[in-house]
This record gives sequence, C-alpha cells and structure tokens, in this order.
Amino acid sequence: MHDNLLLIDGSSLLSCCFFGNLPREYRFAKTDEEKDKYIEKLRQSPKGEFTNGVFTMMASMLKMIKNQNPTHIAVAWDLTKEFTFRKKLYSEYKGTRKDMRSELGSQFALAQKVLKEMNVPEFVFKEYEADDIIGTLAKKFGRSMRVSIWTKDQDCLQLVDDNVRVWLITSKCTDMYESLGINIKELNIPSGVFEFTTQYVNHFYGVDPIQIIDRKAIEGDASDNIPGINGVGEKSVIPLLQELETVEGIYDFIENSPEKEVKKMFKDLGILRSPLSKLVEESNEKIVGKKAALLCKQLATIKCDIEELNNITIDQLKLQIDEEGMKNIFTELGFTNLLN
Repeated sequence: MHDNLLLIDGSSLLSCCFFGNLPREYRFAKTDEEKDKYIEKLRQSPKGEFTNGVFTMMASMLKMIKNQNPTHIAVAWDLTKEFTFRKKLYSEYKGTRKDMRSELGSQFALAQKVLKEMNVPEFVFKEYEADDIIGTLAKKFGRSMRVSIWTKDQDCLQLVDDNVRVWLITSKCTDMYESLGINIKELNIPSGVFEFTTQYVNHFYGVDPIQIIDRKAIEGDASDNIPGINGVGEKSVIPLLQELETVEGIYDFIENSPEKEVKKMFKDLGILRSPLSKLVEESNEKIVGKKAALLCKQLATIKCDIEELNNITIDQLKLQIDEEGMKNIFTELGFTNLLN
C-alpha cells in the first residue's frame, strides 16, 4: 500500500458540519432572537455542551478514513483572524465577517479535545491560518507521497499539483461531474466533494493552480474582504493571466509598452471593455490599481514555509487512532452510535 497523507481544514469542516446538521426551526430563523428561541433543539452532550457540529465532523472523518484509507493524517485549525500576518498587512482583512455565535464557537475547542483523545495530529498557530498549515505540510510531504486536502476553501486550489489534490466540499459536485460526462458513483472519492486535479482547476477556473492567487489578487474575494481591483472581473482577468501569467507580468507589459499597443492586445484577447484605467489607477486616499493588486496577491498567497513546522516528521502524522481514548470521549459526549 502506498503512503498517502490526508490534510483536513478543521475550521472549514466543522463549520460545514455545524450548518449541515441543524434543526429546521433554527436553520430558517432570520434573527438572533429567533435562533435563541430554538437553540435548545441543537444536539447536546449529557453535560449540555453543543455538539451537532462535532458529532457530524467525527462521523464524516471516520467515514472518510474507512473509505479512503489514509496512512497519515493532520488537522489544521484557524485560531483567530485578529493576529494573523494578513491582518497586519491589511487591517480590513476578513473585516466583514460577523462574530460567530457561541453555539458554534464553543465547538472548536471541543472538536480539538476530541481529536486529541483520538490521537489525531492537529496544528494551530496564532499568526497563521489553517490554509498556511496545510500548504506547508502539503509542500513538505507532497514530494514523497500523495496528499489529499479536504476543505471548503477554494484558496487551497493554488496548492494542487501532480501529487496534491483538493477534495473541495461543494453542493455543486454532482453537477460539476455531470458537466464533464463523469458518473460520480463510479469514482472512489468522498461524497459531497469535487476532486480537483491540475486539469480540473484549469477547466473550471481558466487558469493553472498557482494562478488562482493572481486571479484573486485582481478580482478580490468578498468572503475574506480582499478588495482586488474594483471593476476588473474574470472576463478580463482570465485572458490576461493566460497571456501574461502573473500580476507582475501584466504590469510589466503595461508599464513597458505604448498605450496603443496595450489596448490592441486587450482587444486581441477578446476583452471588450478595456480594464486599463482601473489597472493603472492611483490614489492617495485608497488602495487601488497596481498597489491593490500586489497587496491582494500577498493576502491571497498561502504560506508554505511555516518555520514552526520544519521539524515535523512524517512519522508524527501516522494515522494511529487511540480506540480507548475515542471510546471514552464519544461515550462522554453521547456519541455512542459512532462507536459501531
């Protein structure tokens, strides 16, 4: 059997599992006050801890392990958005996200406790996000074994290469496979995910995996509050990146060519409305144009060389579930039906 490493974005998976296992009344409540009315309907442990997300996460993980047989495993967590290096670069990073309600927020520490009892390796750092942990481990071990990344975060697509694939959690996975003429039932992949290889990143996003960074740098990303360049969208970005490869390549061409030649090339690429004025815009009041693109590229780039992970060996990530520890914590939390 070949060694293979499963890297799990714990924060992403737990959030998906929380929202995927909610009582109907709570799910469709429009206000916090309404949610408060139905909060007691959420799954709880005998001690009254909210466990709907943790329960579903553990059920999903055990099914994944059983069906996919990883030899090695690691779970990465976000700690806080306030102290990451991206927040220091740009104070508005993730600034539009609402605070997490406590019934979800309390389940992060609980999920980490469960995994610790199960002897599943997990990593969390104040300065880095789960993506950076995953990126570092994927690059570190991807040369010697197959790596699969399980996440809902499209940022991880920039990590895809010949040895690294992303299992992206998406409700559109069946439609995506159908559009390719592939019967999802004939694939040995987890349910509810689309398996992204280099070829499929290119097919669905129009760029190579590493260029996902450059796409996001110009287009921005509302979910992370990365502004990009206002008014420049995928109809301009994709052909520009296909031709000039990177943000730096685009600006190198613009800055070293006559304006007439730049506009002609844009037209030749099929870009109907020239984005030139937006790309070269300057302002003292706000971050726009080239300055915005280069800053956003820094924000969008997953860090793949976290020093604190330098000494981690592959043996430390070996999948060796502590059956006794798992039994004890599952019993304590009322997850007895998962023990079968």
